[in-house]
Amino acid sequence: MSNQNAFQPDYAVSPGEVLDEHREAAAMTQMELAQRLGFTTKHVNRLLAGLEPVTPETALKLEAVFGLPARLWLGLEARYREHLARESEQLRLQDEQSWLPQVPHRSLSKLGWIPAGLRGNDLVRALRAFFSVGSLDYLPEVWGDVQATYRKSQAFQSHEWAMLAWLAQGERVAEQLPCAPFDGAALRAALPEIRAFSLRPDASFVEPLVARCASNGVALVFLPAPDGARVCGATRWLSKDKVLVQLSLRYESDDQLWFTLFHEFGHVLLHGKREQFIDFDGGQDETDQEQEANDSPRAS
Repeated sequence: MSNQNAFQPDYAVSPGEVLDEHREAAAMTQMELAQRLGFTTKHVNRLLAGLEPVTPETALKLEAVFGLPARLWLGLEARYREHLARESEQLRLQDEQSWLPQVPHRSLSKLGWIPAGLRGNDLVRALRAFFSVGSLDYLPEVWGDVQATYRKSQAFQSHEWAMLAWLAQGERVAEQLPCAPFDGAALRAALPEIRAFSLRPDASFVEPLVARCASNGVALVFLPAPDGARVCGATRWLSKDKVLVQLSLRYESDDQLWFTLFHEFGHVLLHGKREQFIDFDGGQDETDQEQEANDSPRAS
């Protein structure tokens, strides 16, 4: 198992420095070295300065000229470029700390979605991993379609990134749920049986309900929302054969939970697979599609 906390030296020797030492030891001018390698003097000068990489072809030529294996030159090159990349990465991580006030990282930590006690660059790394992005700067583009849907709602009163964090975690959980291919007719036929689960005591309905939904291609995820995300449910298609129905547990009564679940089923059965729906606690979004979801069969 790799150890991400292993010691990483803050320096690296450029292969150009090593090459220059061997050139001088051989009493060879840069022009002579260029002639032996078939390069221009300018190219050799850039190679010695670390501005040109040691390619596999160059490494083989250096092996012939100095007798040192090509793998040695390539190893020096790889370690040096990694060092430069890590230096640049530290600067990028510092720049991305400007995102931290916007993302509800304390709430995510409290929910156990990211490790607790992280700060600065370590926190940025954890959030990158959480949102599955190479940089937090990519968040607006990656989640742009969701943001657009979110902003359409008349119920928008929540912290935007709290909402997106909830959706991201829902996707992660749903990916682990095995589901049969989606079957709309079978789901519609199963609604009376699903409704009957509401008669079960306490939370004993959750496991069989999740399994029954999965048998029809619906990944049903119950997930608490981070602070600020006043969301009660969402419907999103993860693929043409799998739809995510996500509920936040922000309910004062069981009736509200079941209303929200069947509201989301209405979206699944009545609306397109390219669409996504986010429903808010106490929301007043009166679009036609929301009304259709409200009026969909409840299988009472």
